[in-house]
Amino acid sequence: MKGEVLVFGAGNIGRSFITPLFLDAGYTVHLADINTELIAALKQAGSYTIRICAGEKESVRRVEGFFPLALTDHQTLDPLLRRVPLMVTCVGRAGLEAVASLIGEMLPGRRGENGEFLPLDIILAENLRDASEVFRRKILQPLKGDFPVESHLGLVETSIGKMVPLLTEEERRRNPLSLKAEAYNTLILDRDGFVGHPPESPSIRLVSPIRAWVDRKLFLHNMGHAAAAYLGRLYFPGEASLAPLMQYAWFFSEIRNVMMEGAEILLKAYPEVFSLSELKDHVDDLLERFANPSLGDSVQRIGRDLSRKLGRNDRITGALREAVTHRLPMEGLGRVYLAALVFEEANPQSPDHDIARMFREEGLEAVYSRISCGGEVPDEIDHRIITELKRLHAG
Repeated sequence: MKGEVLVFGAGNIGRSFITPLFLDAGYTVHLADINTELIAALKQAGSYTIRICAGEKESVRRVEGFFPLALTDHQTLDPLLRRVPLMVTCVGRAGLEAVASLIGEMLPGRRGENGEFLPLDIILAENLRDASEVFRRKILQPLKGDFPVESHLGLVETSIGKMVPLLTEEERRRNPLSLKAEAYNTLILDRDGFVGHPPESPSIRLVSPIRAWVDRKLFLHNMGHAAAAYLGRLYFPGEASLAPLMQYAWFFSEIRNVMMEGAEILLKAYPEVFSLSELKDHVDDLLERFANPSLGDSVQRIGRDLSRKLGRNDRITGALREAVTHRLPMEGLGRVYLAALVFEEANPQSPDHDIARMFREEGLEAVYSRISCGGEVPDEIDHRIITELKRLHAG
């Protein structure tokens, strides 16, 4: 065994991606979660299955040999917090504060036999821009006592590209512990974030600077996926699944053109990291993955949570702002933004329906200022985006 890793979060990414990756690499994996019912079920079953959705090559993997524990089980958890050299969070923004508090309280107790402090690397598998700064602020708040944070605490940002669609009610009923996921299995990590030795695995890719790769995920994968959902709902309002839409050559081409606007942004922002041919290859790989029918991914799942996805620094508005900053084409991105505003027009039960209502009753500038500026006063870049969106909407 290579050592121990403590994984926070037994949800989709934690169980379909992180846990099997480290098990395959020879690590002892402790899997912690706040959901005591889920942990109890995992303990009783001793394993769970992942349906690997790879088209005609679909297969099922049984994951076993990990050690589940509840976050409330301090008798088991606290010794792990004091000794395990590598931890991974995959709990989402909402869960980060609780995890940071748990770790921060235990940092002063991380000492070896001779009283020396034990270093700790934390992989932040959260797909958050500037995740290390967010987590650093959270972990320092509850820190009691001495701990050499600068030299002994590594906060490692990631780019998570694995797609894990939601199970249907029937699938959950048949096997509550099962998951399905695509075959893609690469974990991109910040080479510069570690204070100890980075973990070794054929599925791990160490990169620098990580910001470039986080933005690649945001402005190609996340933005392209969202574009397919919003334009898909606009053009095919009766189609629930994404994969069938990708079979239309004209629709496929339109999504590709939008994603290439994202690629141009990345080339301008990170010319020393990416080449046009590499980004084109990545776009084509993503489009092929979006079209995977065995994933059964829904337009609704991909497009939901508009308030976040239209946020100032997120996949669409963030890309629009970068395009304006670098004086790049943004017509495709603008059309995606407008399609997002009416995504839930016909669904009054959805929390996102209010955005469509606001757009209809108060207009484009009002909804952009409130949703995409987050209450902040629109700046010059925002005003240029609003002008372009109005032009597109009028045309």
